[in-house]
Amino acid sequence: MAAEGLPVQKACRPLSVAESGYYEWRCRPPSARAVRHAWLTEQIRAVHTASRGTYGARRVYAELTLGLGLQVGHNQVELLMARAAIKGLPGTRRPRPPA
Repeated sequence: MAAEGLPVQKACRPLSVAESGYYEWRCRPPSARAVRHAWLTEQIRAVHTASRGTYGARRVYAELTLGLGLQVGHNQVELLMARAAIKGLPGTRRPRPPA
């Protein structure tokens, strides 16, 4: 609200937030989790780019853990890939052999 040109006092009052709290929040440094997520997203982007955009979350996870030795969960890789709009290519369907 305050970023849209509304005065801070008018933006904080309906939300029951103190103005000092707003300014403190605005100047707060990023959390350790946010910093790690940003770093991991860059690692994921690098692995995805190295695979020419073909790797999905499973292969990116395997490359991060087995190839680079990082400790990361597969759900976290999926979450960060979704947030960054990184997608792998779908697999090709193979025809069934005749019965």
